[in-house]
Amino acid sequence: MLEKCLKCNTLFEVDESLITSKLKFFKCSVCDNEWSIIYNKDTENKLSKNISNEKLQKDLDAIRSEIEKKTNILSNGVKAKSREKVIKTKNQNYSTKKKSVAQIAEEIAEASVKNKYTKPTRNKNQVVSKADIKNFKKKNKSFVAPLIVFVCILIISSSVYFRNNVLSLSHYYFPDFVENNFNKVFDLFKQVKIPFYADLENLEIENFNAVYEDKSVKFFGNIKNNSKYPILTPSLKVIMTTEDGKILAETVIKSTQPFILSNNFVKINQLILTNQRHNNASISATIMKEIKSSG
Repeated sequence: MLEKCLKCNTLFEVDESLITSKLKFFKCSVCDNEWSIIYNKDTENKLSKNISNEKLQKDLDAIRSEIEKKTNILSNGVKAKSREKVIKTKNQNYSTKKKSVAQIAEEIAEASVKNKYTKPTRNKNQVVSKADIKNFKKKNKSFVAPLIVFVCILIISSSVYFRNNVLSLSHYYFPDFVENNFNKVFDLFKQVKIPFYADLENLEIENFNAVYEDKSVKFFGNIKNNSKYPILTPSLKVIMTTEDGKILAETVIKSTQPFILSNNFVKINQLILTNQRHNNASISATIMKEIKSSG
């Protein structure tokens, strides 16, 4: 490359191989003038390649020196009987000096993969002490105990949250046992203020009506279960009103049968007293969301 002195205009031919990243100025040999070096793109690329090569060479030298240290430590610590094996190992380690960085990196990568996927093997002559067995059991126990507690909490919380479904499935498989113990379960949930709710999507009121009998009103009809499993029998709220909206009778009907079987119904038959009698009274019956009693 050619460089020109900015003071005396003397041209100089400069060898680009001598230019390094540490060189910042040119000096004229005629007038002793100094000026800063301006690199072009080709020169900058060459410099960057030289820097990367220098760094790569330093890394390679560091790897080789580390190999030498490890080899010396192994050779000094091995007994006389295994000197031949150590010499072979030493020669193999020193032979890596002649290898390129790419080859060393490839060997390191292969060794790491083998260590990752190779299962550790125990020597047949190795003796396991009682202390090791106790420590192993303690570690397993420390892991199993929290897992058991977590599973128990999960089962209890799921049973409480899906209590209606649990009762329905239990009655489907064990009807006698569930009906005999249902009152205890209902009272237990009532004490902790966790109510049971009616399955409004699968329940239906059929043929509900009322008639006067002397001074009382008789309500009758059916509550049908349209699901594939038994469900809890709900409570009904019944209101009897006149044409002008006056309430003649109001009651909550609780069935004595705690469960309604699949695709089956429960009959409702309830008498309530009333002091007045109206021929044009209307009746409304609704299924209550919360089940009031266990039957």
